[in-house]
Amino acid sequence: MTYLAITTCRVSSTEQLENNSLSRQQAAVLRAAKELGVTIPVDGQWSGSVSSKAGTNVFRKDIKEMLAYCKAKKGQVKYLIVDEPDRFMRSTREAYHFEVEFEMLGVTIWYASDPDLNTDDMRAKMMRFVKYFTAEGSNEERIKKSIAGGQKAIEEGRLPSGPKAGYKKGISPGVHQIDPFIGPPLQRALKQIASHTKTPTDALKDLMQTEFGKKYSKYKMDKFRILACEPYYAGIIDLKGKFNIRNENGLHEPLISRAEHQSILRVFEGKPKNQQGHRIDKDTEFPLSNELTCASCDAAERKYPRFTSVPLNNGKTNHGKKRKKVSYYRKYRCRECNRYLSREEVHESFSRLLDAVILPSSKFNQLRTQLISMHNSKNNETKAEITRLQSANNNIRQSISRTVDAITDPNNSIIKDELMASIKKQKQSLKDNEVKLALLTREHENDLDQFLDFAFSFLSKKGSSFFELSGEDMKRCKQLIFTGKIYVDADKNIYTHEISPIFRGRENKKDTGVSSKSKLVRVRRL
Repeated sequence: MTYLAITTCRVSSTEQLENNSLSRQQAAVLRAAKELGVTIPVDGQWSGSVSSKAGTNVFRKDIKEMLAYCKAKKGQVKYLIVDEPDRFMRSTREAYHFEVEFEMLGVTIWYASDPDLNTDDMRAKMMRFVKYFTAEGSNEERIKKSIAGGQKAIEEGRLPSGPKAGYKKGISPGVHQIDPFIGPPLQRALKQIASHTKTPTDALKDLMQTEFGKKYSKYKMDKFRILACEPYYAGIIDLKGKFNIRNENGLHEPLISRAEHQSILRVFEGKPKNQQGHRIDKDTEFPLSNELTCASCDAAERKYPRFTSVPLNNGKTNHGKKRKKVSYYRKYRCRECNRYLSREEVHESFSRLLDAVILPSSKFNQLRTQLISMHNSKNNETKAEITRLQSANNNIRQSISRTVDAITDPNNSIIKDELMASIKKQKQSLKDNEVKLALLTREHENDLDQFLDFAFSFLSKKGSSFFELSGEDMKRCKQLIFTGKIYVDADKNIYTHEISPIFRGRENKKDTGVSSKSKLVRVRRL
């Protein structure tokens, strides 16, 4: 049998890419594979310019894909061949973590250009640590130099990042030029807002009809507000965060004057945001927000086919006159097709879906065992006290037995009264402990009974009880029952294709088949 190996080659800068660093790494890796007598399949090769600095490797897509590949071909893949340690990752902790991860799948990490690291003796282990430590330190030094270089660029009037919207790269690094296609439309929109000839909404609508709109098609008012208030367009470089420095005299050509910038700021300060951020009551009032998927938008593979919460009202004014009463409507809205659904309709339909999910009788005992185990783990303090008292009582009984033996010994006749008093005292302690033990045991059992009553009562009326739970408990309930997407079709029917394995099947012959009869519920295998 010919064993397999996988490989990853990585560059961290465009200069390395231009210097054919990937080609050099690939040559070293192929040479090592030949020496090891293994084959590198076409689908077992990864390369690119992903970050390997400390803290980022656990999220690396290539690492996740490699682990999944090794798991799928467990026993066949024997090596992960990399050029050098710093081409794999630049973090000591994460390097050792992933060494173990791959080792558990029978895969050894092999360093093609560092053969001394491939043994398992103490010297090799120490050298591997030094290599990864050096790579991590190099990354830290690079970050510090990057920040220092960025601050110096800002002090000189240059922007140490990519061009802002409306600009393009210039001849001098960091001194960007106005883009001849998208710069003028943006400049016109900003000047219209500053001169009060157009509202921000109208200016944005006009802007999106130009070349600017073709390039930045996703601009909405919240994003446009940030763009319009950007001091860079008035010739000011102001970067927060790791730089936290401001230069009033940028070297780039501004789109507007300082006075126009201040005028734009005043316009937006007097125009409050429509979106106020996360609502406190969202988790309880709209628990299905971002949980329901629009079936038609999902089938069309649109980017955001989820329903989110949208509280609407009929406006504070009516034809310019202030309304006596403002009516509010609670709705769910698809983020792609803008279809609205009544909150009450959605919740009623979802309740029916929950009621249609029946736990088979064969699973009740299994669930009961799991619930008892969960309850016991949540009551460790009570269990620990019960165990302590039981252990103390055993010790007291043994002590009483030894004391009785001591009384029967003629040599202890002088201290017989003291021994009798000791026995009496120990018996009283034993009695007190047994009373405490009985109370704790009864309390624990009562709590368990109440817990099980609540759990099975909830299962019997999931639909009506679900929306009485807290926001966090609603999330747990959804995760417990539904393993796939929950869809809403064009007729407002709510259904799912996948539910938890323990809820699959139905054994109650007297059931009326709610899921098959209801037009609002379709659940496969129910």
